[in-house]
Amino acid sequence: MKKIEEKALVFSTFTSVLLSFVVVLGAVAIVTLKTKQNRDYDEKWKDYDECGV
Repeated sequence: MKKIEEKALVFSTFTSVLLSFVVVLGAVAIVTLKTKQNRDYDEKWKDYDECGV
């Protein structure tokens, strides 16, 4: 009975760590993509900064 409980605990811990890792990677990907989009947008419109529009 203890073997089954230990396996369940190891599986639960592994699953929790894996899901946490996926969430962190997702957050980093979102921040990276948003930063790239903002940089591209700023680059596109930088010539118009001084025209007064």
